[in-house]
Amino acid sequence: MVKIKKAKIEDLQQILKLETKIWDCQVTSIYDMANFVRFGYVFVAKDKTKIIGAIIAIKTNKDEVFVEDLIVDKKYRNKGIGTKLKQKLISSVKLPMIGFVSHKFKASLRLQKRLGFKIIKKVKDPYMRNKKEYVFMFRKGI
Repeated sequence: MVKIKKAKIEDLQQILKLETKIWDCQVTSIYDMANFVRFGYVFVAKDKTKIIGAIIAIKTNKDEVFVEDLIVDKKYRNKGIGTKLKQKLISSVKLPMIGFVSHKFKASLRLQKRLGFKIIKKVKDPYMRNKKEYVFMFRKGI
């Protein structure tokens, strides 16, 4: 049975390992992830002791919560885990939420819409990596 819990510092290595597995590289440094866990909103989906999903978010200076990442191990996708992680974040944070979703991630776009998030604009290369791809910025008020 999969359980959703607030991440702890001892979960860092597993979260980073999953992130590397999903994105084919380590996107977040261990130091940044430690700060997200300590001061932000990080929830993990665990199958027994194995982390199979995570949602990572942090409060902005505009009193919004920016969703940095939502990852689920490929073996566990399409089982509602991403939805449960996002719902846990929503229920734990009583602030508007924002984030980006690539136009390529159709399942994630459907999830945002299903949970009441609205696409507010299309953004080209938001992370300034000189890529020609674009993402959608989404938002949900409280």
